[in-house]
Amino acid sequence: MVAGEVVSTLLRISALGIYIHALFLTISLGFPWVIGALLYKWWRSQDPDYYEAARTATGVLGLNFALGAITGTLVEFGLVQAWSGSIFVIATFGFMPLTLELIAFVGEVVLLILFIVTLGRVEPTVSMGLMAIYAAMAIASGAVITTVNSWLNVPWGTGGLAANLYPFLPQYGPSVANPQALLKLKTELLRSFISSGSPSQIIQNPELARSIGLTLRDPFAAFFSPYNIASMLHNVNAGMIVGISFALAGYAYRFFKTGKGKYIKIMRAFLPVLLVLFVLQPTVFGDYMGKMVASNQPTKFALMEYAPATKYNPLVGFLAYGDPQHPILGFESFRKGCESLGGKTLGDLTSSVIPNYEVGPASSINLKEVCLSDLAKAEARMAVLNIGYYSKVTLGVVALVSLLALIALTFKMPMISKVSERIFSRLGRSKTVLLLSLLVLLSSICTAVLGWYIRDGGRKPWTVYGLLYPEEVVTPVPIDPLVLALFTLTFVAMAVVGLYGMYIVSTRGLRFIELLKKGAGVE
Repeated sequence: MVAGEVVSTLLRISALGIYIHALFLTISLGFPWVIGALLYKWWRSQDPDYYEAARTATGVLGLNFALGAITGTLVEFGLVQAWSGSIFVIATFGFMPLTLELIAFVGEVVLLILFIVTLGRVEPTVSMGLMAIYAAMAIASGAVITTVNSWLNVPWGTGGLAANLYPFLPQYGPSVANPQALLKLKTELLRSFISSGSPSQIIQNPELARSIGLTLRDPFAAFFSPYNIASMLHNVNAGMIVGISFALAGYAYRFFKTGKGKYIKIMRAFLPVLLVLFVLQPTVFGDYMGKMVASNQPTKFALMEYAPATKYNPLVGFLAYGDPQHPILGFESFRKGCESLGGKTLGDLTSSVIPNYEVGPASSINLKEVCLSDLAKAEARMAVLNIGYYSKVTLGVVALVSLLALIALTFKMPMISKVSERIFSRLGRSKTVLLLSLLVLLSSICTAVLGWYIRDGGRKPWTVYGLLYPEEVVTPVPIDPLVLALFTLTFVAMAVVGLYGMYIVSTRGLRFIELLKKGAGVE
């Protein structure tokens, strides 16, 4: 494979691994709400159906957590191996978030085991407390991982460094990073790319680290980005919605298969929680997220709104900027920013920041040409990102409407329930409940998948928005296509087997235990 093909292939495989890991992560985020609601109902009513449902959901959560840990480990090792240059991010802006993620993960393990072994042996309030602490650890884990990705999207703490290369970009917070060190790194990467075509190797060179010097003065810098705060709220809430929706579809399926009313009763325990999260997503978290994209990632926002040229949209202007008359900046305005660089070269920029620093062959690189070239690469993604974004919005509406219809059918609501029953009378109650639950689940999954694609696809062609390219951090080691295919098949197989295992746990718990004993050679 040539370099460009390697980068493209690894991007796809890395994305697949992340999506599969995210599948298990959403259940880890959503099921604590389901279990907590069921335990609360059991505590208040002493109805054994709620306790049995909580036990079953706990079994699914336990298996899912193991699968999430395995796939998460594979993803993290794979990212470090495939994108070896990312060690720079891990050792600087990502160091403290990843350290806290490790602590949160250990907390999840301890709390989940403690919850499982004490469930039914302690008071329900104690079990609810343990599950609440576990949920807090799971949320913290998802939030700090989001922080690392947020920094890749908006490199907070680098000040105006990116704006020196791309004048249309804003200043990314206070300059808590050493601009001289970052610029040295950038020039060394370019120099290595010109000479050898494999710049990621030099990032791991201790001699380079010593010559560059201290890069970061505040290890917590990535946490304080407004974009990151919006991302944590938006992404974690989306994960909880998908996770709860899995439980919803599972109980709807059991109702469809058995016709037993207890499954509707169980669904009613956590449907209000799901509704609250659904309402918060677009009205609060999504709105905040959109504002942060508009102010921090102008090229992504233009791609989402299909703006090859500056245009006006009163509704989008009001939602994104609080001003209906505010323009949506298009790519023609970004190109004007590139043109303002004139004949400035990388050598000129480096000498103005680091006097007497020898850049070498990379000094003649024209910044305007680089800026225009990168804009062209980004603009080529406009149609797919615009379609993806508005498809995401549409599917979110479908999910919310389906949830509202489901709530109207499962709760006794004057007039509304009767209207819903008449609308879906031909399908029958069990089929309607299953159909609406599946619409909630599938629309939520598609919305989340498209949202993440837009999030990461919109910052291309950079790995770190405006600063580092994939070509600068990808492994220089040749990779056999058969190895890549084997890795892909392994990940897909883990997802299929894992989902089937959770299905067995949820429907035939004792059978699952028998299979485990048989596999372990225990009679």
